[in-house]
Amino acid sequence: MKFKIFLVAALLVFFTGCDDKNDKEPSTPSVMQADYSKPFKLPLNDGTELNIQKRNDGYDIDIKDKAVFLNFFATWCPPCKIEIPYLVSLQDKFKDKLQVIGVSVDEISLEQANEFKELFNINYPIAYTKENEYLISSLGGVVGIPFSILYYPNGKFATSYSGLVPIEMLENDIKKVIK
Repeated sequence: MKFKIFLVAALLVFFTGCDDKNDKEPSTPSVMQADYSKPFKLPLNDGTELNIQKRNDGYDIDIKDKAVFLNFFATWCPPCKIEIPYLVSLQDKFKDKLQVIGVSVDEISLEQANEFKELFNINYPIAYTKENEYLISSLGGVVGIPFSILYYPNGKFATSYSGLVPIEMLENDIKKVIK
């Protein structure tokens, strides 16, 4: 019996170690972090630019007095295509208080953005340039698509959605944000 207790104690000491030194290496950042607080512009397919600046609780977006619904999509994504009629309907229904903006995560040209918009009867602008990557990075990345973010008219973050979301849920959240 004493031998078993001794063996267990010896194994515990062996596996846990018995020195005081801290085996952790000093932490150094392995990647330089970008400064996303600088203002930037997202060119839209309607010829305008969206001026954006990140802040602690959301973004300053140059669409005044309207909530903003950013929808991250890809032209090859079936669920993204399914969601488009919902977004078109929301833009129509809340046009005075909401601005939907499509943000392409794939690299497309202005011509491709316009063709996609025409093919799906999209009634909101599409951000289509490489600048979208900066926006995505400033958000901390987008893991899957479709992915959407709703902001209050003052630019403060309201909520986000991953994947297809029922239109009733989107409408409820939008109504809360624009009241």
